[in-house]
Amino acid sequence: MCVSISRYALGGYDGTNMVPTVEVFDPRIGSWMTGESMNDPRGYSGAVVLGESIYVIGGLKDNEEILDTVECYKEGRGWLVTSLKAVGKRCFFSATVL
Repeated sequence: MCVSISRYALGGYDGTNMVPTVEVFDPRIGSWMTGESMNDPRGYSGAVVLGESIYVIGGLKDNEEILDTVECYKEGRGWLVTSLKAVGKRCFFSATVL
């Protein structure tokens, strides 16, 4: 995901568990940094950028629970679990903003 000039890697699978970690690439310095983690571990989720916010939708938690929750990140505010829900529990999908 890209917000401003930064690139974000959101959650995923570490070989054992789903993780909530966020990594941020800053092209000005050419390196990755650890960002603020999401509230829930999730892998195989969908994500979109709308304005200056990142929305992470659904995904797989704890290798067995499929999520329908949506987390939103905005710089300076951090991650919030929103009241939005995916259309059903889902993972291994794509999302887009039109």
